[in-house]
Amino acid sequence: MTRHNTIYTLPVLRNEFRALRDLKRERKTIIKGYTLPLKTLGDKLYKTKQDLEKIKSPGISDGLGGFVKDDNYNYLIQYKDELKDEIQRYIWINYSKYWEDMCECNARIATVYYYLGKMNAMDRKFIEDFYINEKLNKREVMERYNILNPKSLYRKADNIFRKLL
Repeated sequence: MTRHNTIYTLPVLRNEFRALRDLKRERKTIIKGYTLPLKTLGDKLYKTKQDLEKIKSPGISDGLGGFVKDDNYNYLIQYKDELKDEIQRYIWINYSKYWEDMCECNARIATVYYYLGKMNAMDRKFIEDFYINEKLNKREVMERYNILNPKSLYRKADNIFRKLL
């Protein structure tokens, strides 16, 4: 279970709910930023392995199994080893930063869902419609809950949040 933060003030809680969509996008960006170079290196490694399999015979050897005179074959083997080392080096350098960023983002998302879990069903539905549901805008939420004034919409959300604090 991902840890969540404890929030003590209304403005901070409200901002966490407002930021949820952006936090989800941020998490996707973090994942993409970490995995894209790995995928690129993995694709190069796969292509190199495929090229190695296409070579039927390594060429002329010294008979002892040590030296192969086919430069392309030797180059591909060396390139494959370099790619493996580069992948390991990339993971070694970036793994802790990736998980640090992910844990921070996941903790904030878990905080929102923790407080959603503490709400009763009607309040949760209203907050989800108002802050989380991307398909509904403010006017549609006002119509759905028979609210005439936008200030009343925010007041209702603040009252729900106050119950949690």
